[in-house]
Amino acid sequence: MDSFVTDTQALVKFMLGKKVINKRSHQAYQSADKGESTIIIPAIVLMEMLYLFEKNRIDVSLLQTEELLKSQNYQFEPLSFDILKTASEIDDIPELHDRLIAATARYLGLPIITNDPVIKNSQFVNILE
Repeated sequence: MDSFVTDTQALVKFMLGKKVINKRSHQAYQSADKGESTIIIPAIVLMEMLYLFEKNRIDVSLLQTEELLKSQNYQFEPLSFDILKTASEIDDIPELHDRLIAATARYLGLPIITNDPVIKNSQFVNILE
């Protein structure tokens, strides 16, 4: 079974019913909905979603995400010390939240679903394209 790490923007778009970034990324979410793949949701993604929802910048609440996590195909990844150590090795993503998302993907050895140009250009992660 394939597994992927999601960034915040991609997950929000998917939950709002919008097309996610590119065809392969969108298919990864659809595959997870069918029980054929797994989407890993880093802790920092949920933190960003909470913040953005509270600031009325997105229409997806933390409670909606909690419903998604009831499926085995969407899994929460806590922010561990090992992920923090991995983040300290990533020197080409200056923004901390993005670096922590990328570090989660690198630590788990999984491709990341993102449209962020800085993350996409990082030498430390593999992107689902």
